[in-house]
Amino acid sequence: MLGLKTYLRHLSRNKMYTAVTVLGFALSLTFVLLLGVYIQNELSVDNFHENRDRIYRLENETVDFSPPIATDLKNSYAEIEDFTRVCNVSGRISQTDGQKVKFDYLAVDPGFFKMFSFPLIKGEADDVLQTEDGIVLSRSTALRLFGSTDVIGQSVFINTQHKFTVTGVMENFTENTHFIEQDALVNLKALKTIWGFENIMEEYGWCSISIYFMAQTNANLPAKAPQILKNFKKDFWLYKEGWASTVEFTPLKELYFSNKAGNATKSNSKTMIIILSAIVLIILLLAIGNYINLTIAQATFRGKEVAVKKLLGGSKKKLIRQLVTESFALCFVAVLLALLLAKLLEPALNSLLETHLDLNQALTISNVLMALGMLLLIGFISGIVPALKISSFKPIEVVKGELRTKAKSVYAKAFITFQYTVAISLLACSWVILKQTDYLRSKDLGFNKDNIVHLEYLGGTTQKKAIADELLKIPGVKGASLTWQSPLSGGSNQTFDYEGKSVSFQEFAVDSAFYDVFNIEVMPTDVAYAPNGVVLNEAALKELGLTDKPVSFKMEERDIPILGVVKDFNFKQLRSNIGPLMMHQQSPERFVDNIFLKIDGKGIVSTIDQIKSTYAGIVGDVEFDVRFVDETIDQWYKKEERTGKIISYFTFLAVVISSMGILAMATFYMQQRKKEIGVRKVNGATIGKVMVLLNKDFVKWVALAFVIAVPLSWYAMNRWLESFAYQTSMDWWIFLFAGMLTLLVALLTVSWQSWRAASANPIDALKQE
Repeated sequence: MLGLKTYLRHLSRNKMYTAVTVLGFALSLTFVLLLGVYIQNELSVDNFHENRDRIYRLENETVDFSPPIATDLKNSYAEIEDFTRVCNVSGRISQTDGQKVKFDYLAVDPGFFKMFSFPLIKGEADDVLQTEDGIVLSRSTALRLFGSTDVIGQSVFINTQHKFTVTGVMENFTENTHFIEQDALVNLKALKTIWGFENIMEEYGWCSISIYFMAQTNANLPAKAPQILKNFKKDFWLYKEGWASTVEFTPLKELYFSNKAGNATKSNSKTMIIILSAIVLIILLLAIGNYINLTIAQATFRGKEVAVKKLLGGSKKKLIRQLVTESFALCFVAVLLALLLAKLLEPALNSLLETHLDLNQALTISNVLMALGMLLLIGFISGIVPALKISSFKPIEVVKGELRTKAKSVYAKAFITFQYTVAISLLACSWVILKQTDYLRSKDLGFNKDNIVHLEYLGGTTQKKAIADELLKIPGVKGASLTWQSPLSGGSNQTFDYEGKSVSFQEFAVDSAFYDVFNIEVMPTDVAYAPNGVVLNEAALKELGLTDKPVSFKMEERDIPILGVVKDFNFKQLRSNIGPLMMHQQSPERFVDNIFLKIDGKGIVSTIDQIKSTYAGIVGDVEFDVRFVDETIDQWYKKEERTGKIISYFTFLAVVISSMGILAMATFYMQQRKKEIGVRKVNGATIGKVMVLLNKDFVKWVALAFVIAVPLSWYAMNRWLESFAYQTSMDWWIFLFAGMLTLLVALLTVSWQSWRAASANPIDALKQE
């Protein structure tokens, strides 16, 4: 108890040490706690499925297969117990006379609920998806349509004309699954009616679904991949023509971190989780390092206490136990403060990471026990190093006053260099990421994206001209284009044989107004107009080996006239290079899914309101969204922007924690050199010269950190940029600026203490010595 009182007295006398240690530890543990819960949540995605260890997704270079492949493999391999195909669809759902609500749904097989453990509120897993006209609604959709979940047997309509009977109600998909939340599920066979795709279940040429297999208990389904690949190369056109060359069975637990986008799936970057884990570790190391450094530095001012205890017979073991106990006590206080701060900062982190962390739900027995274990480990590590150092002090050195001159620890210098290295590296990385994101958003895509409004086309085939004409009557609307596919969707893939080789194109079907709305110049050829004529981009000419004045090309034994050529423009995210593009002409019978309106940019709010009211008057009581093209394109790079922000915020945190530690270290460093400063001032040294002398060591540490940090951060960012087809430059000034900013922060932090030490009366310092 006496030792604790002495420690509390020591803390009250050294307020800076106390504040830096407790606040630094608490701030660090706050983010360690929040990020730890987030990382745990991300790593536990899909763990709630009872059959999680037996479920696999069939993959090649992508995840797209044709429907009959699932039944073929089920019939050929005894290792497969069940399967479900998954196709995501969007449409409108309504009651008989209700509003037509936009909704997203999955078309799946009857085995979906037997394989996955998504809970049903109403209905039985074996029965709800057995019929082609049955539908399972989510809880939120049932409540939205009927105000109740007791809706078995009720009728709903998809896209107005397709009647379905509610066979079940499921809980809303939770956050911890790789599936995007859905409003409903139907049997895959329902697409025969909804799409008019009668032979969908037998069509090998349509490869646009994902297939999940559940293996028999103790069966090794992935071991069958080589045999399946061999068969596919003989029998499946996708492999025979060279569009796919691999077969993999990817475990369910790995899908959330897969870079292959499946039907209605979401993912997270494993790299991001690794980065956040590294940040957690670095923040923890900074906090522990600060504590160790400060405690050892403070030990020089607790020398008399240590000497007296040793002279009175105190053993080294007892001293170590006391110092480790002090560390545990301080850690406990920091943890309590961290819990309070974590709860306050929880909404901000949820917004930054676009997640739904709930610390209350994280307070499970296992997590509490793990947290206690971490607390004990951190307390022990933080306490044992300074304890061994302090307990080794010799009483005679304290009495002679020699202890302070020996307290210049190499560990302190190494740790401060490490802190600066972390700060410079994180600063450089965050600037490169934000610079790349800004580059992607501001790069000229080859078409105009400003002041263009996008609507989903909801009319019939015969209404196209009437809808366009009606929208053009609105003041402020300068152009209207109706298209199938667009630069926002990336087009639809078309693969065909050309002169003995297989070529892959993306396709749009556009009207003549498209080129004006997007400001794309068409260079006409000398070919006369033809209804089946197309416009190609330059990449398409190169792929086909055609000249600058092409006439036509053969596609599946048909001559396709080339009416014009456009310069290459980006119709996919800038991670990909520009590929071949073929733009067909819109005709009265062609399908349309987009409306693009060019507006003049004046009175935008009023124009948008008129567009909404006019379009609603045309399509009736149907829910729709109005979006700007440039905002949609900006969303493509939201992930990169979020990464940059995360690293920026934690860079700031690392700099704050480092500065707190360096400020306290500088204080004790100056106190240790009081006598030297006094002697130099008595001998005529100016305040400026003394400050330069005192700051010189910190500048050397920053310089060393800069030399270490530059190659590390350059290598990391160079690897990251490799995932983009279009890259910003990593200019030398980014790294120099990161180093200079870190040096400025260090000098500002240290100079205050060095100025106080340099301007103090030298007589007072010499008297104390």
